[in-house]
Amino acid sequence: MTKIAFYAPGSRHYDNGLFENSANSFVNISITGTQCQCNCEHCQGRLLTTMLSATKPELLVSLAADLRNRGCRGVLVSGGACSDGSVPLLPFAGALKEIAAMGLAVVVHPGLLTAETAELLAQANITRVALDLIGDSETIRDVYHLQRTTKDYHNSLQVARRAGLKVSPHIVIGLHFGQIRGEYQALEMVAAEGAASLVLVILNPLRSTPMSEVVPPPTEAVAEIFTTARRLLPATPIALGCARPPGLYSRTIERLAVDAGLNAIAYPARETVDYVQSLGYDINYLETCCSIVAD
Repeated sequence: MTKIAFYAPGSRHYDNGLFENSANSFVNISITGTQCQCNCEHCQGRLLTTMLSATKPELLVSLAADLRNRGCRGVLVSGGACSDGSVPLLPFAGALKEIAAMGLAVVVHPGLLTAETAELLAQANITRVALDLIGDSETIRDVYHLQRTTKDYHNSLQVARRAGLKVSPHIVIGLHFGQIRGEYQALEMVAAEGAASLVLVILNPLRSTPMSEVVPPPTEAVAEIFTTARRLLPATPIALGCARPPGLYSRTIERLAVDAGLNAIAYPARETVDYVQSLGYDINYLETCCSIVAD
């Protein structure tokens, strides 16, 4: 029987009439508060405002302990990026190790990753590294405002793999102002280096950002990326992550993900759940980050 996982971490309420998640089952934490030096075109720090803040290692540990006592099962540790594209994780390495020792799942979003940070994350026994991959240098410059190239992102994946980390690369489809630019090149990076899983998300234009009026990529173009990802990575678990435009667009994309053979979907619409049930799939609901797909 074909299996599919539906992810509904508690950072967002979810109730499809068949399954309801628990508040705080999985929580997103920013180690920089709302500060980000990159001020990317698609976000401008807005996503950081939806996270809990823990700007010092001791605050991160105490917050995680409190969350665990309230039934939390895992955390995503992220934050705004520095001007070099990295999230300033080095001072938090010991705190991350303490959190992992509590029994919480720990997913870390590091931005661009150095060998030193990768080694410390490996020593901290974190669960997953959610690693951004961008396959177009103009996108890196024009959207992320970084003087970096695709080689830097490929190198992040390489150093993570060498350190023995379980890596879940994230590729944002349509990141270049809704255009398909470097997505296939990013998929080739994953195919070349390997990964524990792959998460595909879609540009969701946010209000009050330079991309607020951007039209998301056509669903047919997204479907082609889904099928290419499945072809290039036949044995790698692939998830449709939580970031995507809402409404009919999202429901259409979810069905295309099912048809392409993706293994997991975050926060699926009831319509998608009914479709999967009609196909006779074995469904598993999980309240963790979809980076941990098939763990």
